[in-house]
Amino acid sequence: MEQLIREAQKGDWESFSQAVFSVKDQAYRIAYCYLYEENDSMDVVCDAMEKAYVKIKSLREPKFFTTWFIRIVINECKAQLKKKKTISFVADHASHRTVNPEEVVDLKMALQSLSPSDRVIVQMKYFLGYTFTEIAEAIGMPEGTVKTKLYQTLKLLKSKLALQEV
Repeated sequence: MEQLIREAQKGDWESFSQAVFSVKDQAYRIAYCYLYEENDSMDVVCDAMEKAYVKIKSLREPKFFTTWFIRIVINECKAQLKKKKTISFVADHASHRTVNPEEVVDLKMALQSLSPSDRVIVQMKYFLGYTFTEIAEAIGMPEGTVKTKLYQTLKLLKSKLALQEV
């Protein structure tokens, strides 16, 4: 990957496209966690790809390309959210075990009530399988802050879901 990035920094479009292709699915999932809209998520990844191509020479460490590119995607998502001012939640997080449909709806509604930054931390950790270190790098926060925000958000979700059971 590092060699691809070095070649891309010299202007090789093919190397750049191979590097982006290797992280496109990950970037799309992150965008979808923010936007919950398939087309908007694809647009954000495309916009991020354009920005990354223009700015690839400013990347100091080729080994951090993935984190750098995901950061661009997140910034594009935030810009998109500012434009829209509304968020629709249509995510379908299918599970391999049998679950009560009401529980799924309750969880979706509870997640929807979170701020986009809190929601993406929960989804990156539990739905996408990122480590705390990877989340911290991607969203630009210290790892300790990510952990604190996650546990506070989980506590909030637990109380919201408990209230719905009553």
